[in-house]
Amino acid sequence: MIPTSVHNFKDLFTGDQLAVYLVISAINAVLLFFASFKFILVFQQCGYRGKKYFKWLANKETPYLSRMMLLCLLSFLFFCVLNICFSPLCTRIMGQDLGQSAASYIGFMSYILFSLLYIKTESSVNAKVPLKKTKRLVRLCITYVVLLLLFTVGLIILLDYIAFIIGDEVTALLRFSVICAMPISLPYILFLAYGLNEPFENALKRYHLRIAVDKLNSTDVIKIGITGSYGKTTVKEILRTILSQKYRVLASPESYNTPLGIALTVKQLDSTHDIFIAEMGARSKGDIAALCKMVKPKYGVLTGVNNQHLETFGSIEVTKDTKFELFENLDKGGAGFFSSDNANAVELMERFDGEKYSAGISGENNFVSATDVSVNTRGMTFTLNFKGGKSVKCSTVLLGRHSVRNICLAAAVAFKIGLTPKEIAAGINRIQSIGHRLELMPNNKNIVIIDDSYNSNVDGVNAAMEVLDTFEGRKIVVTPGLVELGKMENVANLEFGKTLAAHADIVIVIGKHNAEMIINGLIDGGMDRENIKFARSLNKGNALLNEIMVEGDVVLFENDLPDNYN
Repeated sequence: MIPTSVHNFKDLFTGDQLAVYLVISAINAVLLFFASFKFILVFQQCGYRGKKYFKWLANKETPYLSRMMLLCLLSFLFFCVLNICFSPLCTRIMGQDLGQSAASYIGFMSYILFSLLYIKTESSVNAKVPLKKTKRLVRLCITYVVLLLLFTVGLIILLDYIAFIIGDEVTALLRFSVICAMPISLPYILFLAYGLNEPFENALKRYHLRIAVDKLNSTDVIKIGITGSYGKTTVKEILRTILSQKYRVLASPESYNTPLGIALTVKQLDSTHDIFIAEMGARSKGDIAALCKMVKPKYGVLTGVNNQHLETFGSIEVTKDTKFELFENLDKGGAGFFSSDNANAVELMERFDGEKYSAGISGENNFVSATDVSVNTRGMTFTLNFKGGKSVKCSTVLLGRHSVRNICLAAAVAFKIGLTPKEIAAGINRIQSIGHRLELMPNNKNIVIIDDSYNSNVDGVNAAMEVLDTFEGRKIVVTPGLVELGKMENVANLEFGKTLAAHADIVIVIGKHNAEMIINGLIDGGMDRENIKFARSLNKGNALLNEIMVEGDVVLFENDLPDNYN
């Protein structure tokens, strides 16, 4: 049935016709949902922040809108051609009205075919950071699919009405070709689904936070907050391992450093726990204060402050003020612990007028310090010195002198809480490599692979180069560069290139985002152009690496940008 064959518009919506429309709408909603995978993935990686999501979408290097436009164009053209070509045949076989009605749907075959080809092509590209199937994501996807279904039904009704008003047979025959334009609207419909869900998500978040705050207020566990521009997760894991020698410790897992992440961790807190460690992340001023209001930490730990996340903070001064919120909000009788190896941390320690302790390799009058540091390819040995004259020999599988600095900071907290130097040394000996943070990766070839792919920063680069220098063999670095540095990003990547030239033999630059500045830095640093490689994606970079890699090589993966940078 087509609009030109009825006298009343409502006659188009018989039971059979409605069933056809619903089937078409359901198929379209499913196709569009799977075609949206990249948008859903990036939206999650952007932290469901609209500004960051649309910035990625508007980036001229983002190819997905242009690919969607190509999908729409090809589907539209073939839809129209198929409908026009098969219309006479359908009319001859089925009669005028039924034939015209059948012909108006034939074009959907090309639309479905091109959509499936697009989905297959996109699914063959592995996501660098996998989609996390959280309950929030499931709720978003359900709302999104419902919206796609409703939009398709609404568009079908609108197109029927327009064709009915115009009364032209060609318009009626090709009316559904407009549905082929729907893929271009997917990122915006996804954001609309997010907007519809957000009031519920906020209410749910407030509920979880209220439950977490009540539980934390009703317990007498020792609460520790850890913040900094870098090293938070590493120091947290080191401290958790050391304290576990004597206490039962609950720590937020992985990089769960947001209010909701901490709240979900608190659900596991029970009467058997003695200590709770909360990693505290921040993107803007006030974030740490909000986390402190929730956790009420007795002890605060600052790993260090640098220009990481300068893109969101705006300036290093704002970054320092934000990190200092931890110490402004410590519980009564609390104490602050600061790295003596970071100038900004030392400055903030001087600003803090409460009970405070410094720890690290450099600096004087440290509560805990390290000497006799011996670094090799299997880890380190060193002497840990405690205020009061006690010292203990320690060994760890962690790589790099920066790991000793992190251990000193964690040991200072443990010593203050009540662990003996011998217990602390035993805990240090139990520390395992932290995932994606200068982690040695086992392989069946005589090749050293170092995974330092998690969120690289300027200080992290220097630590990685120090570790790289401890190994013998040809050194290959695979990197996309540094991000979230705001106006300093280009300069930082230029300097990064110069640093790489001084330590690496071959560099594979991944992606266009920072490629120009890194390559310029490599050339300025004196690296031969034949040793500078470029790959558009990590998959292609890995393929290139496999071509040039030989036994005895040392490969460092330095940083790995999420999909919203590619």
